[in-house]
Amino acid sequence: MRLNYKFHIILCVFLTFFSCSSDDGDDSKSVDETAIDLVTGIYPRSDSFSQSFRLGNPNVRMPLNISSVSIIAYPNPVVEFLTVQIFQTNDLITDVWLVKANANQIFQDTNFEDIFDQNTYTESEISQASIQTYSDISNNTITLNFEGFETGYYRIFIKTNENLYWDNIYVDNNDLDITEFFDSWE
Repeated sequence: MRLNYKFHIILCVFLTFFSCSSDDGDDSKSVDETAIDLVTGIYPRSDSFSQSFRLGNPNVRMPLNISSVSIIAYPNPVVEFLTVQIFQTNDLITDVWLVKANANQIFQDTNFEDIFDQNTYTESEISQASIQTYSDISNNTITLNFEGFETGYYRIFIKTNENLYWDNIYVDNNDLDITEFFDSWE
């Protein structure tokens, strides 16, 4: 009987903690929609052939089967290694930066495509915020080792010969229950 009572208390505390979301208040006034460390959504993908889907409203700039270039980063969530590939172009990946980020379910109605067509980050801004840099790559496929990285959200910035792109990724080095991960974006 005593164990059942403790279980209910723990369950109530857990539900209270997780039922409070960042959408309850208007956090958008204190966070800039172009903040370099903000993740507003993510495109999960298990491999290069799988169709990604959308969780939240990803504030990314990744060409996928548009115009003459396509870039994908997989798997996302990342477990140990992340592969980045560029297709349909002679462009090569030249530099990559990783920025530790924070997920926040704000700006869910924002059109980031319009914002990032007009505003982009500078290499200086990215370098200053970066926790890891890979330079002078010159390849169309790279694999990055995330072993030992802290579990959480990151933004990966990818420079090609011609452009700068970025994606939001989640690194899972704690064997997160994937259902909980997906549910956290609902």
